[in-house]
Amino acid sequence: MLSEAQDVPRTHAALAFRAYGVAKSGRSQREQEAEVFAILAARLRAAIRDAAPMAAIRAAADAHRVFVTVESIVLDPVSTLPRDLRLNIASVARRAVKEANSDKPDLDFLAAIAEDFAAGLGARQRTDR
Repeated sequence: MLSEAQDVPRTHAALAFRAYGVAKSGRSQREQEAEVFAILAARLRAAIRDAAPMAAIRAAADAHRVFVTVESIVLDPVSTLPRDLRLNIASVARRAVKEANSDKPDLDFLAAIAEDFAAGLGARQRTDR
């Protein structure tokens, strides 16, 4: 998810390392997916706080990659999600990709979407148990 490994701030490297460690500790796929969205949201929020143009570009590129992936996964015919849910998720992902690709992406909007995805995955995880 990180744009350029050689230029990764320590906090992002630490988050990636923690995410890897957690994945190795037996977390479910849904929990790992929620963590991806949480990391993306944190990266977007950090870019907003830093107000550095390059940080914003990198964060928007990360959002682009995540949401293109989400869209392609949910539109895959082998997806086990209900059709209406898949189409709704794809619609949100497509809107996020469009925003990430705009000349001046709204990072707050993208972060809110990532946070909503993380929360939704977390809520579903809790109800699946």
